Amino acid sequence: MAKEKFEDSMNRLEEIVNILEKGDTDLDSSIKLFEEGLKLSEKLNLQLGEYEKKIESLVSDKENENE
Repeated sequence: MAKEKFEDSMNRLEEIVNILEKGDTDLDSSIKLFEEGLKLSEKLNLQLGEYEKKIESLVSDKENENE
């Protein structure tokens, strides 16, 4: 299975937040959406950490080239 794009996950999380903020869903659906949102949030945080490490590595490599 291909890795889902960061933007796709972020859009889905925003969609979940909007649905939950409206309050139009029943309790069971709301709990399922909340759980999905938590999982997406954890996944996005991990991806952001990976991106941050990659950027730091690239910047460090560039600085070392300039020395």
